[in-house]
Amino acid sequence: MLKKSRKVVALGLAATVAFAGVAMATSADDNDAGVIGNVAPKKLPKLKYKPIALKLGVTNSNNWITGTQQNPETELIRLSKNIRVNLAKAPRCSEEFGNGTPVDFARDQCPPRSYLGGGNGEVTAPGPTPLPIEKIAVMNGPGKNEVQLVTESSALGAGAPTIPGKIVGANKRGYGKALRVNAPETGALLITKFQATLLKARRVVTARCKPRKIKFQRNVTYKDGSSESVTKTMRCKVKR
Repeated sequence: MLKKSRKVVALGLAATVAFAGVAMATSADDNDAGVIGNVAPKKLPKLKYKPIALKLGVTNSNNWITGTQQNPETELIRLSKNIRVNLAKAPRCSEEFGNGTPVDFARDQCPPRSYLGGGNGEVTAPGPTPLPIEKIAVMNGPGKNEVQLVTESSALGAGAPTIPGKIVGANKRGYGKALRVNAPETGALLITKFQATLLKARRVVTARCKPRKIKFQRNVTYKDGSSESVTKTMRCKVKR
């Protein structure tokens, strides 16, 4: 009888542990988070900073349909210390744009050079086909070191979000600046890809090749409170 009781207790404990393991699954556990980071040109001076085009973005897996994954709440993308960002090089746009603002309309309301660059993305709904975000415009302003990411999507229409962002200190060794954004409310839709390139011609981003590696680090916090970090490293070449 005693042996049987011990067996029942052991089985109960095993079931409790197994259940706890399922219950404790988080968005960070489920998501295969990625970071997009690239500079052009890759051949740069060793000491002197030169204007570059900077591509930044994020990717997420689409396995949210398991029922445990939630969209990100905040994003921080750190940039190597050999990349500098100075938004004061471009005029600010004082307009604040709401969701559903067409990209061309936003650009028409602002000084031409306050448009810093553009990109695209996608969201995933229940079903196999991602929904496109055809246009993303990065507008300088309205405040100091602030940007607005104006999105346009034939699938989302008036629900296409305008996302505020800010250039901040990275506060981590090896990194200089960072882009911080509060992720938009997208309901049941999961943002699976979001990327934009700041134009070299705007001269707001400069870089050098010292050391010969350029790092990007994404820190993401999800709506369930879990978080994770992912890093990408690319090599640059010293321009003789």
